[in-house]
Amino acid sequence: MGISIGALQSGLRLYSQDLIRIHIPRFTVLASDTHFQSIAQIVSELLLFSDAAHKTRLERLESLLIKYDFTDLYSAATVVENLQHRLRDALETERHTRLNAGESASSNADLLNIRARIFVLAEELHLLFDAIRLAQDQSEGKNDRKSALLLHASSSVLSWNMLAGDNELISKLEVQDTNFFWLSRQDGSTVNNLKIGNLEAFDGSQHAQWAEILSKHDEPPNHPLLKVL
Repeated sequence: MGISIGALQSGLRLYSQDLIRIHIPRFTVLASDTHFQSIAQIVSELLLFSDAAHKTRLERLESLLIKYDFTDLYSAATVVENLQHRLRDALETERHTRLNAGESASSNADLLNIRARIFVLAEELHLLFDAIRLAQDQSEGKNDRKSALLLHASSSVLSWNMLAGDNELISKLEVQDTNFFWLSRQDGSTVNNLKIGNLEAFDGSQHAQWAEILSKHDEPPNHPLLKVL
């Protein structure tokens, strides 16, 4: 697989502590079907990987924000106090169970169940504090100003050339004026925004009847493929 970067003047500029901007004027990839399969696996399994645990945590945060009004500090304190009381009761139950437990399998199972409950309650308490902090930031409009990282990647032309086994060009896909914004917030949430100016696909065969497979035209009536019904 060959990669050629024409007129590579990629600017990596750090405008501030929270902003990284990468610009590549032109990026071209020459690859066979085997290379494209490897690229697709990297994109789908690495770049586009979605952490299931992270997604579940965000869903739990959203449910807490819907269930409680954490902008009311008194109400938030009451919710935290109730959960802390349940956690203290579970810890006290564990202490008594350990003192009175024998060597039986049922006693060990009871201890494991109590410890599992303590772990769940402690995790809920930690998530509750995160939800309170997120609600306070949202109410003050601090989400974007407290972002941990903003990445802006752009390119004038991104092109993929599909090659046959004998390195003959089969087709070419070209994406123009691409801008990708990735925002990572302090609360763990992310925002993705992809903008594409134009997308074109070409037939690489020398005997192709029409070189353009996919293209944008400002005046469609002038295109020879247009059929008037």
